[in-house]
Amino acid sequence: MHRKDITFQPLAPRRTPRQKRSQILFDKILSTAKTLFKQHGYAYVSTNTIAEKANISIGSLYQYFSNCESIALAVYEDACSKAALTLKRRALESLSIPLATSIPQHIAWTFDLFEKDRYALLQLINEVPQLRRVNYPFSFDCLIHHTTQMYLEHHFSDIARSIIARKAYIIDKCVVAIIGRYLDEKPDFLSKQEAIAEISEMIEQYVTALERFRKNGLAGPRGITPTA
Repeated sequence: MHRKDITFQPLAPRRTPRQKRSQILFDKILSTAKTLFKQHGYAYVSTNTIAEKANISIGSLYQYFSNCESIALAVYEDACSKAALTLKRRALESLSIPLATSIPQHIAWTFDLFEKDRYALLQLINEVPQLRRVNYPFSFDCLIHHTTQMYLEHHFSDIARSIIARKAYIIDKCVVAIIGRYLDEKPDFLSKQEAIAEISEMIEQYVTALERFRKNGLAGPRGITPTA
């Protein structure tokens, strides 16, 4: 039955698993819910359905989650954190690679992550309005911000952190938004590889602005915003 009475309720899990057996059950609930949300749409899935498909009692489900909204948040957080950790690991592995080579790699990796888990990363939040009230600290673009900032700081170690933070913020927002729209619209005049090349070119041109700070003597000491 379609849920029409969606109201805001606390979304945090009632408890977090501490033992291996509990973690297995917790993960099973998330995996089952994620599959059902994707197949039928969030609004058409109930906690009873999730428990039935996971082959557990409804009481066991309620030990961890009070409602479907809290399960949806956990699914979203789990997908975002795993994707962000993957990008961070790859960023660390590619720090020594020149920007012209590594930027397209990072765009391609981000594309792959969204394609692999598109529903949880992009669509679920649109189906659950409550998530917008609490999701920002756990959103994908927020979680990867520190990775982008770390990456830029490595290549522009003499630029003030405040400048790097601004650049990283704009880059993350643009990349996530463009890839999301591309996957939603699937334009027939633009292939995935062409999209990666276009986004990479845009980011490379934007990042070169950091070189101008150096040339104009506006880099500033680390952690201090230039006044010019």
